[in-house]
Amino acid sequence: MRKIKENREKMYRSRWTKIVSYMLVMVMAVSLFGQVAVNGAFDGTGKQAGTGTIAEISQVEAASDTAIDYKAVLKETSAAIEKTLEISYEYELPIHYEKNKKGEYEEVKRTVKWWGPAIGSIGGEWTVIGECRYGMENAPWYRAYYNNITEYIKATYNINKEKYAVGDWDNQFLKLHKTKSTENSRIILALTSMGLDASDIEGYDLTGALSDMTYVKKQGLNGPIWALIALDSGNYEIPQISSGKTTAQVSREKLLSYILSSELTDGGFNLTKSDSQGADPDVTAMALQAFAPYYTGRITVGTELQKQIREAVDRNIQVLSDMQKTSGAYSSYGSENAESTAQVLVALSSLGIDGRTDSRFVKNGKSVLDGLLYFYIPSTGMFKHVDTEKSGNQMATEQSFYALVAYQRFRNKKATLYDMTDADKACVMELADCSVTISKTAYTYTGKTIRPAVTVTCKKLDGTTITLKKDTDYTVTYKNNKMPGKATVVVKGKGDYTGSVSRTITIAPTATVISSVTNTETGIRLKWKKTTGAEKYIIYRKAGNGSWKKYKSVKAANGCSFTDTKVTNGSKYAYKIRAYADGVYGAYSSIHTIYRVKQPALKVKKTGKGRLKCSWKKNTKANSYQIMYGTKASMQGAKTIAIKKAGTVKKTITGLKAGKKYYIRIRSCKTVNKKKYYSSWSKTVNIRA
Repeated sequence: MRKIKENREKMYRSRWTKIVSYMLVMVMAVSLFGQVAVNGAFDGTGKQAGTGTIAEISQVEAASDTAIDYKAVLKETSAAIEKTLEISYEYELPIHYEKNKKGEYEEVKRTVKWWGPAIGSIGGEWTVIGECRYGMENAPWYRAYYNNITEYIKATYNINKEKYAVGDWDNQFLKLHKTKSTENSRIILALTSMGLDASDIEGYDLTGALSDMTYVKKQGLNGPIWALIALDSGNYEIPQISSGKTTAQVSREKLLSYILSSELTDGGFNLTKSDSQGADPDVTAMALQAFAPYYTGRITVGTELQKQIREAVDRNIQVLSDMQKTSGAYSSYGSENAESTAQVLVALSSLGIDGRTDSRFVKNGKSVLDGLLYFYIPSTGMFKHVDTEKSGNQMATEQSFYALVAYQRFRNKKATLYDMTDADKACVMELADCSVTISKTAYTYTGKTIRPAVTVTCKKLDGTTITLKKDTDYTVTYKNNKMPGKATVVVKGKGDYTGSVSRTITIAPTATVISSVTNTETGIRLKWKKTTGAEKYIIYRKAGNGSWKKYKSVKAANGCSFTDTKVTNGSKYAYKIRAYADGVYGAYSSIHTIYRVKQPALKVKKTGKGRLKCSWKKNTKANSYQIMYGTKASMQGAKTIAIKKAGTVKKTITGLKAGKKYYIRIRSCKTVNKKKYYSSWSKTVNIRA
């Protein structure tokens, strides 16, 4: 990858070696800035609806139609530009001050390693503007640019605050350069194209510097042109300067009047406002770009001023037409070049004039679009500055790219290049590209809402990370975050961040409590306590010394009990249960172990007064039996007889009251390791003694 610094040096060698320093200043100033966009509502012919003058312009096909598909060029050039920003490069800070040995600040040159677009006319704001207006979203170097610019803004503010708190640099609003207001203007345009509010970037108002006309005019015509374009790009309100400097207060009318007063006698504009220098296509095109929103009616001012603007634009459309070469391109300082041609194409697109078909801008069958595409290098996706160059030029490439973007937006009837009221903030930062972590993702139901902490970090291209601020950069909401199941944490971008990210946390049901595991006539019966929020209960069983198996699922609506009928007399079984809700399992219950003991069948007959004989079939898996008898069906107050020998299958009960009705039942018992496991009671037999 070629470094930005190398590109800049190459540009100097190719373009400026044979021109005087004055020319260098002029063209560099031109290169720093682009064109303002107009909200164009065009009909099928490419004419601006309802504007009067432009509606009468003849639209014709160029005699030699564009041979290169500009849409394909856009795609390839965008890719070429992006490649130049994939890795780090050295960047010279426009302003940097450090303390000397005396403790005083002095300006020093300093380079830093940066990633992605930085501050500057090459590899910086124009790259961001072009790509954002082209429609590329979520490129990582958009974020890199934002990080770079905010760091630079903060550093510049701190330096200015200390160095210029008193003295010759009014610090009411942040000025990024002592004399060049275009530093603020260019960066405002880039940030606005990213969908950001340039009047509030990390608490800094970059538009405020443009409210001081004295400061804005320090750069000559360039300053007011680009102040107006920047302020109009986002329909920014012009801040009010300190009461003691009200005479210097900027207004749109004041900026417009200043630009109008700079028109040359024969029409056209240049940076020196000198008739002897003649009209410059770049500056003339930029002046028309500043006038465009007022000419088309997107923004209105007073009737008289509006009239002056329309007359000036009409004159200078003709000036640009007259300056066009037979190649379709434009020349500055003796050389037909891509940058001058690009500026004119943007101006025409901003005014609703088709730079490919309008008859005033077709010379020798070549349109402005033809003239620009002549400098395109298909093999690299880049543009040459002049025809004699053999390789692409970074400045020419970037300016040609955003000019084609301006033309495409015109053709697609979209808001023009610098009418950024339609800018998509997704160009800046999607939360989906950030790291969103939850302090804890697994919880157990407590009856209270659960709100885990959220941390959002974004990785810069240099590998470092920044941590976003809750309620400043994002908000957090919770869904279904109380009852057992899956809860959702929704993190939504705010301010400079867009989109939303969802994370799932789990709220497990509380551990199920088994209340009883008993033998019944048909099997082993389990009972457990209801678990709040459970959809169902999962029963796990281990037979003998085997392994645990998921055995049965019981819907919560069906109650909290289950009878296991697939059991064998005398065999050991273990059970545990856990609740389930919305894909989330609760903790296991404690393990309950039991032996299956089958109940005996009891027979009773009277063998004499007060004597009853009980008999039953032997349970080969039992160790003993219990007989219970009493005079009440409830067995209240009943007596129990223990039959300790497993082989005993009969027992006579004596001493009963003759003629009295008795209720009798029996159960088997199996003893393992001194623990007794009982069968269920047999069916109760009632008989009179």
